[in-house]
Amino acid sequence: MISFDQILEKKIGTGFYQFKTMSIVGLVEFCNGILFTFMSIMMSILKSEWSLTSSQIANIGSSYLLGIVLGNILCAFLVDKIGRKTTFAFSTAICAFLCFYISFTNTYIEMILLRLLFGAIFGITYQLGFIILSEITEAKFRGRFSFSVSLLFVLGKICLIILCFVFLDSLESGNWRGLMLFNGIPLTIASVLSFIFLKETIRYQLNLGKFDQAFEEIEIILKENGKEDRILNEEEKKGLQLWQEKQKVEFQEQQLHKYGIFSSEYKTITLLLWLIYVLANFQSMTIYLLMPFLLAQKNSGFSPMLILFIIEFCFSIIIYHFIDNPHYGGRINIIAYSGVALLLSNGLLFIFQEKILYLGLFVIKIATRGLFSTIGILACESYPLYLRSQGCGIAQAIGKIGVIPSPYFLFPLLFFDPYLPFLLMALLSILILIFAYVFDKDKTQKHLETLKEE
Repeated sequence: MISFDQILEKKIGTGFYQFKTMSIVGLVEFCNGILFTFMSIMMSILKSEWSLTSSQIANIGSSYLLGIVLGNILCAFLVDKIGRKTTFAFSTAICAFLCFYISFTNTYIEMILLRLLFGAIFGITYQLGFIILSEITEAKFRGRFSFSVSLLFVLGKICLIILCFVFLDSLESGNWRGLMLFNGIPLTIASVLSFIFLKETIRYQLNLGKFDQAFEEIEIILKENGKEDRILNEEEKKGLQLWQEKQKVEFQEQQLHKYGIFSSEYKTITLLLWLIYVLANFQSMTIYLLMPFLLAQKNSGFSPMLILFIIEFCFSIIIYHFIDNPHYGGRINIIAYSGVALLLSNGLLFIFQEKILYLGLFVIKIATRGLFSTIGILACESYPLYLRSQGCGIAQAIGKIGVIPSPYFLFPLLFFDPYLPFLLMALLSILILIFAYVFDKDKTQKHLETLKEE
């Protein structure tokens, strides 16, 4: 028998096919970085331009979060039905259309509905990017390839701030419609590239039992990677087919078809992943919702945000080099480092307040970036292909559901004391450290799919 992970290592390797896929997925994540960040800035602009109340702003903020939840749920169940490529390509095309459409909206209700749709697309494509890259990359590079999505996401945030200098007058006014139109251009390009050049993952085809189609795709990929001399022989094809069939037998024994992510094998993993996603989202949402208002109070403009994102990108590169190191880095270690950083930065921000505002926000941004990127990879690696999109999608959804009410208590806390939310986040950081201590399924530099006997 031979697994697909072994074929990746011994035959396919890493080459043009992986870099081509990463480029397409990365372009979409780059645009996601632009949109995700601008959805936050847009709230302070609309509050001023449309004279909205704090309650209406909370509704607008929550609609985007609710959309992400819906997108996560769609990712959980749609991706295994119609495939990775189809879901990703159509989602990207819809997002490009929404960028053009939202530029002409003038009503509060329509804005809520459009932000709901934007959130849904983000909920699908962000996690799906991790899934696609994790399934096509060999073990020794899997963390770095998947983390590259996060690097490009941060690069998108930097690009957004540069665009803000061009299109916006301040954090509370400017040509936000023109900015959205501009972002529709790279998304349109990405959707075209996805339809033409993105391939369905081999693992997905093998899981469906489409062996002939999978073998044909493997041969095409070998040629793309310049490995024509490593074409699979009949014995290797039969070995791969036998391994896949044995894995299906294990799935039946574990009753995955009946209990799914709540089967005895994965129930504890699922609950722990739900916990860490909720905690990570609370940390991220505090910054996402409050940072534009905190900076606006100091009349800071876009420059501090640009500097913040540039430094975040630089530190993300450092994490990129540690993510596949099983000794000093690895998934669990980076989560632990992030937890410590969040505990200290949130606690000190509450104590010293605006004296260390920029430094505190910077550390929180770095820590949440490392946390989110790592748990995205961790979730992909914790489930077999049969449960991967379901497990990752639902975990993401639970994380967002847990923070949907957050605008309704974060904004009142902000208006009562702008730094009170950071005390709450410091306390929640302790739970992140507990997670890092008890979670024991770290597949740093290990095969993505294994049989019990292995």
